[in-house]
Amino acid sequence: MRRSTSEKIEFAIFYIIIFLILREWLLPIMELTSTGYFMQFLLFMGICLLLGIFSLPFAVSWFIKLAYITWFNVSVYNDGQLTTVQFLSNELKTNMNTILAGEWIYVSDPFRTSLFFILIWMLIYLIQHWVTVRYSIYYFLLLTVFFIGTLDAFTDYDGTMAIIKVMILGLILTALLFIKRLMQAANMQKDWTSYLVYAAPIIIFVTIAGIVAIYLPKSEPQWPDPVPYMKGVAGIGGSSTQPFATVGYGDNDESLGGPFFGDNTLVYQIQTPIRQYWRVETKDFYTSKGWIHSADESLQQTLQMADKIPLSISPGKEDPQSVQVQAVNEDYRFLLQAYGITSYELYDPQSVIRFNGGNEKMIPVINNNVVSPSSYEMTFQQPEYSYTALKESLSSTENDSRYLQLPDDLPQRVADLAYEITDMYESVYDKARAVEGYFARSGFQYETTNVQVPSGNQDYVDQFLFETKLGYCDNFSTSMVVLLRSVGIQARWVKGFSSGERIHEEDGMYTYQVTNNDAHSWVEAYIDGIGWMPFEPTIGFSNPVNINYDVDVEMPEEEQLPEAEEPEAPQLELEEQDPQQATGDATSSINWSNFKWVVYGLLAILLVGFIILWRKRGKWQPKLAVKMNHSKLNRSDTFEEGYLVLLKQLERIHLKRGQDETLQQFALRVDEQLDTTKMRELTAFYEKLIYAKQTEQIDMTKMKEIWEYLINRTSG
Repeated sequence: MRRSTSEKIEFAIFYIIIFLILREWLLPIMELTSTGYFMQFLLFMGICLLLGIFSLPFAVSWFIKLAYITWFNVSVYNDGQLTTVQFLSNELKTNMNTILAGEWIYVSDPFRTSLFFILIWMLIYLIQHWVTVRYSIYYFLLLTVFFIGTLDAFTDYDGTMAIIKVMILGLILTALLFIKRLMQAANMQKDWTSYLVYAAPIIIFVTIAGIVAIYLPKSEPQWPDPVPYMKGVAGIGGSSTQPFATVGYGDNDESLGGPFFGDNTLVYQIQTPIRQYWRVETKDFYTSKGWIHSADESLQQTLQMADKIPLSISPGKEDPQSVQVQAVNEDYRFLLQAYGITSYELYDPQSVIRFNGGNEKMIPVINNNVVSPSSYEMTFQQPEYSYTALKESLSSTENDSRYLQLPDDLPQRVADLAYEITDMYESVYDKARAVEGYFARSGFQYETTNVQVPSGNQDYVDQFLFETKLGYCDNFSTSMVVLLRSVGIQARWVKGFSSGERIHEEDGMYTYQVTNNDAHSWVEAYIDGIGWMPFEPTIGFSNPVNINYDVDVEMPEEEQLPEAEEPEAPQLELEEQDPQQATGDATSSINWSNFKWVVYGLLAILLVGFIILWRKRGKWQPKLAVKMNHSKLNRSDTFEEGYLVLLKQLERIHLKRGQDETLQQFALRVDEQLDTTKMRELTAFYEKLIYAKQTEQIDMTKMKEIWEYLINRTSG
């Protein structure tokens, strides 16, 4: 439907307000999920609304939106090694196989991003329908306030100002749409002077009321806050004896568990050529409640800047690379470690490093005083692990037996589970990978609020593995260490920070912002002939370990771990997946990839069916309109909606009412085109009903018959 210039201006005003409200939807989603590219998603919203103003043809509008989604995915996720067609083809194939295998949570990031774009697309389409057809925004406004209010009450998001802005904008838009309905009901021509006379006082009043409400003093709540009670009833956050802690790096890990609040306070800004974890220290002694450090303090030594760093993980053979660290939090008096670090540059000639060989923590010192350098540089050579060597190593007996320590009272079922997970594998690497992937395929969930503290003599790992299955990195990493030690694999608990959020890229260097929320723990396992190797068991996190897959790609035994036993995110470990190895007995499971062509065929049939339905819409749309609006013709107060439906159907067959055409003139033109007199008769009834309110003299049954007759004529 083509719109006049005045209508375009009017809808542009509506959509600008909607755009500002939608922005308040998007902000908490980006903040709570740590999703980047806020401006790109916001731009997509603007494009969808802009296309709605100009009412472009269906095919053109869809092409523009799909082109934008494609451009975003290719520019963000394609590293330049593949062409656009190759990238899209690989993504489609990989995600279809993942979905057919039933592993929905392992679809790739581009696929998830596309679904998010489509969700935004559908939401805006629904809003446009409310605005352009219903001239009402009530439900959208109600849902927005409920959405922001819920996030404000139950998450760390502060929605105070967002709710105020949404209410002001929503009330203004509601008033403008109400004026629009009034003018349409009175059949008033567009008169901007009259429009402003009605709209200006409302806009001014709502804006002033909102501003005054912000700055007026508020009394304290008269009733107690119901949120803690609701959380308690729902089992969120544990009992009242479990206070919430604040996330961040801490030294005391003797008592793990319990809920915590997020904290996005910036602590580091790091420039690095590759994404990696930032190691701080390891701990070796598990107490059944948490971790302590058991090594002799005599292992401490002082290192000069030029000294070799004596870490237990040796540097790789690649060229040295540099990392720049800008420290923001002065309370963290230790140095971050990149995997494969070879040296530090602390920019102060008096600086030395106090190195603890027991937990491998490095502390900067000047004149025997621990300091917190505001910036420093480290050089590293990323370790590389040979896939062939990993598969060939069958033991973990070298090194230090303290990394096999377990509590004497550890429940037997923990060891039984460890053997059950690893029994079918031979190499230490395969066993560790099996434990690493066990949590993702066994119903465990990442949770920060509903996390319990073990009571009495209850073991921390036993509680997580067999009772709650809810927790965060400490639960997952501690459990993996205990399970590995239970089957004779040396393992240690590692603390530090995850990669953080990438915010910039220039000349091959990536800038990451690391916050308190990125404080993290993971696992290192010892493999004879290889050394220490990092593993990441926590659901939702990915381990940036560097593995050289030095095997023949045609060998069926490229990866002995079954896909059903060890699913990994496709973009991280795709080379290691073998769909044919579903279990130890390949005949006992269904290989869903064999049926992918059936699914493709069904999708093709659905597409063809959709095209046929669209081309034949002139046959079925009138019948559907009769079914959906049949009841409206029984009552005089809803008959107006039925009449507007008829106008829409006439417009579909190119009988559209002109901007300066009266209803009777339009009805005469319709009757001449359809060779009937029914439209004039129905319009006369309609005008009596709307303008004269003569409902007693109207035969509603007759009007209903005329309406159905005209609707059915549009199918011709």
